[in-house]
Amino acid sequence: MTAPLIAPFDSSAAWKTTQRLVSANSDVLLAIAGVFFLLPMLVWAVFIPPIDATPDMTQEQVAQVLEAYYTRNLPYLLPLSLLQMAGFITMLVGILDRTRPTVGEALRNCAVRVPAYLAAQLLTGVVAVGLLVVVAGVLMALRVPAPIAAVFGLAAMIWPMLRTIMVGPVLGVGKTRNPIMAIRASLALTKGNTARIMAFLGLAAIAFLIVSNLLTMLVGLLATLVLGKDAQAARLIAEAFSAVLYASGYTWFVVMLAAIHGELTKDLPRPFL
Repeated sequence: MTAPLIAPFDSSAAWKTTQRLVSANSDVLLAIAGVFFLLPMLVWAVFIPPIDATPDMTQEQVAQVLEAYYTRNLPYLLPLSLLQMAGFITMLVGILDRTRPTVGEALRNCAVRVPAYLAAQLLTGVVAVGLLVVVAGVLMALRVPAPIAAVFGLAAMIWPMLRTIMVGPVLGVGKTRNPIMAIRASLALTKGNTARIMAFLGLAAIAFLIVSNLLTMLVGLLATLVLGKDAQAARLIAEAFSAVLYASGYTWFVVMLAAIHGELTKDLPRPFL
């Protein structure tokens, strides 16, 4: 008996599925996004001072400022990142599980999946960073200019991240809790479809970044004009608006991953794995 083939990725169908999933699960999405995406960003904006960098700084000075900033705030960054990771898996469970779980049920199901997802991300990160170092190092050893070597190194790093982008949906909808199995499933699903998936997500990301940056700049300018000398209040308003945009954009990204998974597994047995 011939094994079922992975369906070719159809970006148009995936976008229609994304819109349908957002419409059908708006209550669940709003609840999860508010707690796991919006709230951490607001907490970060209120309690963590912004990066103290100025336009006249050299690249070395900027690097030192960024290193000090993230080192100082690492105790806060880690739990907030884990909270967002839990929200990511919870949202996938909420919209992919055909039993239509409540938010509470999705949270309980998420608890057994987050460790597997974290392990898969760590494994992927090690491979991606290793490829970045090896490719960039080899090219620089061959006297390729550093900027070009860095571009190829970044491309080598992004590739395994794209190939494993279905790990979250696989863990969210499937039976496996094994990170290795989830990675293997993602590699199988994305084989031959990676470029299409990258174009689909990349175009959406570019459009979102352009619109969100313009809106954030506009809100920041209006807040500064209205509040005048109260720069701190203007900053908080701009940060809060940016957090809302981030939560909205990340929610759409998660739903897009669910839609991609649905397109790639439409000819496979349910649940996949």
